[in-house]
Amino acid sequence: MARDYFTAKGLTTPQMMAQAIKYRHEFDMQHVELVDIVSILEFKLVELYPNFKLAIERDSEMKEDALAEPHNDRITVKESVYVAACSGNAEARLVLAHELGHFLLHREKDVPMHKDQAGAVQPIRNMMATESIEDQADMFARHFLAPPHLAYEYRSDPETLAIATGVPLRICKGNITMSKWPEVYAIRSKQGAR
Repeated sequence: MARDYFTAKGLTTPQMMAQAIKYRHEFDMQHVELVDIVSILEFKLVELYPNFKLAIERDSEMKEDALAEPHNDRITVKESVYVAACSGNAEARLVLAHELGHFLLHREKDVPMHKDQAGAVQPIRNMMATESIEDQADMFARHFLAPPHLAYEYRSDPETLAIATGVPLRICKGNITMSKWPEVYAIRSKQGAR
């Protein structure tokens, strides 16, 4: 989950919520609170993408916690992050969902990297958050693991939402706030939230 300045045409937050829900359906996870992100990466993703490979690398061999390479049909994860995710660690689960977001959202995109003449990555002035592929993957992860209908259902109890979905509390608090937006009502109601 490296910070970089790759860009791609972004989705609004409600559009990203809809994408995350679409993929929850594709992985037959639409009615579960605690998404088995490890199982998705180990077994379900290969059903949709037969060439997909999940690689677990020693911590000493990776700088980042994980790396998605959609064009190579591969996600590589640091061993400690993988083990933590298998144990239910909320931060590690979020890392895996973030890389899943990269894999699914950026497969067909030619994502340019902006570098200066010395080769250093440079920030893109006036770039909207939804244009950053890192922000897109973050948005996907948060709504894939704790979708709007669950956030709204647990709107008065973010701690219980965090436990039920295996997502960090800070993410759950933000998702609860977003779940109350009027433009999210249609997305929520399709999922059965009251």
